[in-house]
Amino acid sequence: MSKKNIKSAPVRKQTPKVFQYEKGFFNKYWKQISIIFALGVGLYIYSVSFDYVLDDQIVITKNQFTTKGFSGIGNILSTESMQGYFGEQKNLVVGARYRPLSIVSFAMEYELWGPNSFMSHLINVLLYALTGILLYRVLLMLFPTKEETHPFINIPFIAALLYIVHPIHSEVVANVKGRDEIMTLIGALASMYFTFRYLANKEAKWLWFSGIAFFLGLLSKENAITFLVVIPLTVYVFSNATSAINTKISIPLIVATVLYLFIRYKVIGYFLSNGEKITDLMNNPFAEMNFGEKMATIFYTLLLYLKLQIFPHPLTHDYYPYAIPKMNWTSIWSILSLLIHVGLGVFALKNIKKKTVLAYSILFYLLTISIVSNIVFPVGTFMNERFVFISSIGFILAIAWLLVNYLPSLKGGAYKTIGYIIIGIMVIGYSAKTIARVPAWKNKLSLNTAAIKYSYNSSRANCFMATALFEDFQTHKDNPALQKEMLKDINKYINRSLEIYPDYFSALQMYSGVVGTNYLFDKDMDKALNGFYTILSRRTTITYVDQFLDYLDGQTNTDKAKLKDFYFKLGYNLFYKEKKQYNNAVKYMDKALKFNNTDPMSNYAMYLILTASGDTGKAEQYRLNAVSFSPNIATYFK
Repeated sequence: MSKKNIKSAPVRKQTPKVFQYEKGFFNKYWKQISIIFALGVGLYIYSVSFDYVLDDQIVITKNQFTTKGFSGIGNILSTESMQGYFGEQKNLVVGARYRPLSIVSFAMEYELWGPNSFMSHLINVLLYALTGILLYRVLLMLFPTKEETHPFINIPFIAALLYIVHPIHSEVVANVKGRDEIMTLIGALASMYFTFRYLANKEAKWLWFSGIAFFLGLLSKENAITFLVVIPLTVYVFSNATSAINTKISIPLIVATVLYLFIRYKVIGYFLSNGEKITDLMNNPFAEMNFGEKMATIFYTLLLYLKLQIFPHPLTHDYYPYAIPKMNWTSIWSILSLLIHVGLGVFALKNIKKKTVLAYSILFYLLTISIVSNIVFPVGTFMNERFVFISSIGFILAIAWLLVNYLPSLKGGAYKTIGYIIIGIMVIGYSAKTIARVPAWKNKLSLNTAAIKYSYNSSRANCFMATALFEDFQTHKDNPALQKEMLKDINKYINRSLEIYPDYFSALQMYSGVVGTNYLFDKDMDKALNGFYTILSRRTTITYVDQFLDYLDGQTNTDKAKLKDFYFKLGYNLFYKEKKQYNNAVKYMDKALKFNNTDPMSNYAMYLILTASGDTGKAEQYRLNAVSFSPNIATYFK
């Protein structure tokens, strides 16, 4: 058979007209299942000793509903997924979030074991191993083995093997919050399996099971919705089922989707947007870009996803602004990515009627990555490795087909050997990378130390690194010399964070603590006050600033004249003249007057502020005070 014919060989010649259900799966394939399970557990078992990190606090440790255990499940199911953390629906990202099922599982854990990171990580590891086995089971129904088929060198086993060892999945497994991705894929694969069972024997119960599994997948995360297309596509490619049959198996999927969207709408109050524009760069990374820059950046990230599928290095949990640089259409990488993805799409659509494995794999990848690509709607970050947890199946399936079926079919036995060698290299290399990557998730400091190596242009990564170091800094109170050295790195990272994104709220909060701590070591009041002025000029809701200023006010060795001048500068220059925030202007000018209520400058400034705010009656008294102390004071303010 020629190379051309191999590429277009239809799947239907390799598969039965309908899916065959093979009994005795566990008995017949126990060796393969054991290998998949052992790798899934073995590669990640070390993570059971890890802490809760990153967004785990949002869904577990600081979620008021999760920590109620069973009694909080009703609240979890009836509210937006971050409400348990924030105390109200914040609508921080486009479309908000309704992913209650994994959070319900955390509440059940909390009821049974309390805040137990060991159990949380162990459950993640076991669920991941189960996902690999389920994937293997589904693929066996797509590529049924024959007597002459090698028990280990076949598409289902090699695909499941490569999937379970792929290091791009490490975030999903090693970060407890990533359970939503695992449960979503389990729901989607289970729905696909039940659909195949129906096609094998036409028992209606399997359609019911398919719809239920799909609904549970959607409740875990919205990504499962892409299987509304993937499952019928799979049936079309791998069987001779009629369009009527394909429509029938789609009905429970559609019903589950409509039910989920209805519940989601009732809980959140809208489908995709409540009309408010998301301007915070940490929740809308494209906020500072025009449409062309946005699309060029998106296609650049799609190229990175492909690269990480093939060569998963470097890996990081942080792709926030500007770990991914702002791109435009002069970038060769964005153009190359556009050409590659359009080319893949055209190739797949052209060949899908021939029912080729390669065309199906490409469409699987493109369909499942579409919902997290930022093309359909913003997902809150440029990219994330966990976002391709599902779509990597398409990549792995294509690789398995090329290495197991395509290469051995070429003339010359060497190609078969080459395929086996590549498989071996990938399994060993991916496993080694996974083993090296997993320890990064041990705790906050290890995670951020690993991230900052590759996400050094991310404002968030620098802020989180400073925060992790600051928390470690506080544990060394008995060693001031060490703390002083640690402050150098803390300052470096928090300054870098604000250099990248000056209005980053979390970074400004952290910076306020760093400014105060610096003062405790160096007693440089001018530097401290300049730092606080910078913070308040960007965000006025950083409470620690006022707390530390009150601390300075209460210290006997504080230069009170400098503090008074600082309050005047805040009240008059910043909040009155620049920002027109008269309440804050009054607040700080009142602090200035408490140092010296006979100061004509402060009195007249307060008169101007109160007049501008509309409180003319009270303002007049300050004008009279100012004039009585300095008759020509008004000339200084012209």
